[in-house]
Amino acid sequence: MTAAASQKPQTRTRRTQAERSEAMRQRLIEATVQSLDSEGYAGTTVSTIITMAGVSRGAPIHHFPTKSALIEATAEHLIRGIYIHLGHAVRHMEDSEDRPAGLIMASWRGIFSTPESGALMELMMASRRDAELAAVLRKLWIAGYEVLDGASRHYFEPAEDGPNPTHLFVLTHWLMGGMAMERHLTDGEHVNEHFLQLWCRVLGAHLRPRDGVTTPPPRPAFWDQALTARDD
Repeated sequence: MTAAASQKPQTRTRRTQAERSEAMRQRLIEATVQSLDSEGYAGTTVSTIITMAGVSRGAPIHHFPTKSALIEATAEHLIRGIYIHLGHAVRHMEDSEDRPAGLIMASWRGIFSTPESGALMELMMASRRDAELAAVLRKLWIAGYEVLDGASRHYFEPAEDGPNPTHLFVLTHWLMGGMAMERHLTDGEHVNEHFLQLWCRVLGAHLRPRDGVTTPPPRPAFWDQALTARDD
């Protein structure tokens, strides 16, 4: 008997029902992100999502009772993704000679120039006329602000009695959000990066990294919970 023949066949570990369910949820959410970015909020229908996900018509109903529930889960997925990426960028600031600039440019390239950012902007615009969606996004924004506030105060301090670091990064977030909204109108990516570099110089005059900070900020209490969970 050859060595190959004597080897026992490897058994394939079957996923649990919970793992299969979670995989399907993620598949539907990712298809929703794709649809929002390519088709817009108005064009994102259950049929479009089903087609992009390549699933049966019953799959969304089984995992999300309504389209609104799927949109809420997608919004949470997008917000979490932004702040997770922001956390990675913050942890790698040591690799940049100008830490605020390194953080801002990494955030622009890894967050605001992505399909996920386009999908989130579609939801933001739609929420102007959808009170239920606006309530969900408002709750997510407040949770995100808590993350941004903790990270800003943990890693940075004002330079010579400058403005609150959190306020500066909120302004930065709004700046990049507006730039991302008009990105398709500008004449090339170099235009966006030029103005971001200009903002970095302005920011550098009012902000400096805290010395000796080597650990990440504490994770907010809500982070391991569903951000869109309804209040009792």
